[in-house]
Amino acid sequence: MPRCPKCGKEIDRLKNLYPVWRELELKIDESGNPHYRPLDNAIPMGKDEKYICPECFETLFTTEEEAVKFLRGETSEKRE
Repeated sequence: MPRCPKCGKEIDRLKNLYPVWRELELKIDESGNPHYRPLDNAIPMGKDEKYICPECFETLFTTEEEAVKFLRGETSEKRE
């Protein structure tokens, strides 16, 4: 199992974070209170994704290719 190059803990997964647009509908109820309802799934906004350690939350990789290689044990080197 690979070890995080930042905190040294053994990890078997990474968290994938990326910015998204989320479309919501805003309505006002009878009491004047706002209510939001999701309209669609989140839509990715470009390629600014990060793969972070689930233990220390440090960014380890910025591409899926690097993240997959790391989890397969093909590399343990941090790349940005």
